Amino acid sequence: MLVKQETHPLAPLIAAIVTTAAFAKIFVPFYLIGSSAIFGAACVLGAALIIVDRRSISEMAVKVTDLFPLLVAFYALVIINFLFFSRTAIPITYLLGILIFHGTFLAFGFAAARAPKAVLLTLLGAAAIYSVVIIQHIARFGYLKRPCEYLHDIFGIGDPVVFISFHQNIGIVLGLGSLAALGFAFGRTRTILAFGAILLVLLLMYHISARGALVALLCSLIFWTGASFWVRSKKLTALGATTIIVLVAGALALFYQYALHDKNVGAEAPDVIARTIREIQQPHEGLRIQIWTTAWQRISTEPDHLIFGRGVGMYPVLEGYGTPDWLFRRTEAAKHYPHNIYLEMLYETGIMGLLLYTMISLFPLAIALKHWGSFSVVQKSAISMYVFQLTGSQVSGAFAYSYLDLFFFALAVGIIALKRTDDELAPDQSSTMKLNASYSR
Repeated sequence: MLVKQETHPLAPLIAAIVTTAAFAKIFVPFYLIGSSAIFGAACVLGAALIIVDRRSISEMAVKVTDLFPLLVAFYALVIINFLFFSRTAIPITYLLGILIFHGTFLAFGFAAARAPKAVLLTLLGAAAIYSVVIIQHIARFGYLKRPCEYLHDIFGIGDPVVFISFHQNIGIVLGLGSLAALGFAFGRTRTILAFGAILLVLLLMYHISARGALVALLCSLIFWTGASFWVRSKKLTALGATTIIVLVAGALALFYQYALHDKNVGAEAPDVIARTIREIQQPHEGLRIQIWTTAWQRISTEPDHLIFGRGVGMYPVLEGYGTPDWLFRRTEAAKHYPHNIYLEMLYETGIMGLLLYTMISLFPLAIALKHWGSFSVVQKSAISMYVFQLTGSQVSGAFAYSYLDLFFFALAVGIIALKRTDDELAPDQSSTMKLNASYSR
């Protein structure tokens, strides 16, 4: 009989280390003491511990072999696509970086699934650090934004390249931290505190224009709620989901029309709605809507690339930003990508890559719905974090550097593997209990 993977003594330590590695490059306080050194050390230590504990992790992997053909097919397509369409324009280190780091963080997330509480506690700790600094800043100055819409450099980094995008880092860490708090919401008092924290986080995201994280957190909460209803009534939940999608689409269309003609939005208002209206009224290169529009125009006007795409990593090259590179260095072109991984897959790998990536990315969610009623609250929280990250990657994600996407994807897959192990053990345990009862008679 297999021993539960969560009971292994190394599991919590590995989970904490690999979670730190996944967030090392976006956690701003680490920048002050050397984020690259922390990232490298955590990766090396996490990989070493996984190698030591490889036997129990491999026993988990056997339970999700139905995912392996999709992963093999997808990364085989990525390699072939790069060699045929990108090799002459992009260094081979770009492909090596994808394969090495994607494989690393898939292993990290899968290993962390054995101790999801350690993952949640690590995220809560990161969110707590941000919260303390933000509360202190608000108490001293009463606001978080400059008139030029850039977040105050509250950590004193001094580098605009870093703190201009700080609101996104705040949103990601606080959003995941609030979901982690829900994972520990046992009892009425903890539940009230957890939902209160989520409301405060949503208000902060709105104020600092962390739009991607705001939408991601709402989607993850909707998924959690919808999955709970799915267990009770699949038909009503499907009907409700369809209704919500239609209403949201209609609301977005109405908002777009309203934004085009709104003359009252402030030129310096920092909130989500005001910033979005200004971007709709004054589109320019670098904004999400303009990026998506440009990428879609190229896709729709070049049907000969629709099946296999233009080549992995070719977006910045074809759009005039330069050549991306990775593993040894990241160029300026690495900052330019479609900011939507599904759109990026269609652009660079065509319909074939998009279909494979879609099936892979939705795999853990489809399986999770089947077992949702038997998951613990901690496991539900971890799977909702994957929804958070998957949703966020559709407004800010980049395929080559999607470490968090891969980490939480593998975390969800690992939880499914453990659940399948438990389901296999349950009949054996039941038979043993019946046999012992017959002997006792």
